[in-house]
Amino acid sequence: MFERILNVLWCLLGLATMVNSWSLGLTGSFGPESGFFPFICGALITVCGLGLMFKASSTSVPNPDWPRAAALGRICGVVAGLIAMAASLPYLGFAVASALTTFVLLQTVERSRLVESLIITVVSVAVVMLVFGRLLGMNLPRGPWGW
Repeated sequence: MFERILNVLWCLLGLATMVNSWSLGLTGSFGPESGFFPFICGALITVCGLGLMFKASSTSVPNPDWPRAAALGRICGVVAGLIAMAASLPYLGFAVASALTTFVLLQTVERSRLVESLIITVVSVAVVMLVFGRLLGMNLPRGPWGW
């Protein structure tokens, strides 16, 4: 029963995201508007929720195990990291906030090596800024340093 309720919530979240993004505008004369990407995300969430709803009836678990100890700590660490990133975006800008969050999560949750974490952080932030900032022309939050 809990799985069905959760799947319905995923579908409702996806639909709400799609409706909200529609009001932002999907396309304009110069290409995608600010609501285009959230609309695609909402559609994917809705489709995945529907897929889980139909799959859950055949593979339902009577009493699911919830994460304990270390696994629960990792989940809470990811949630705390994302909250900290969202709170620091207006002050530090996208590049610095996402780089700090990615590096800290790779070190604490994933327990990656230092060099590996640095490489993944720099490459992932650079790719996101290149694709969304330059190629798609989205305005990413800028910090006090202008980037």
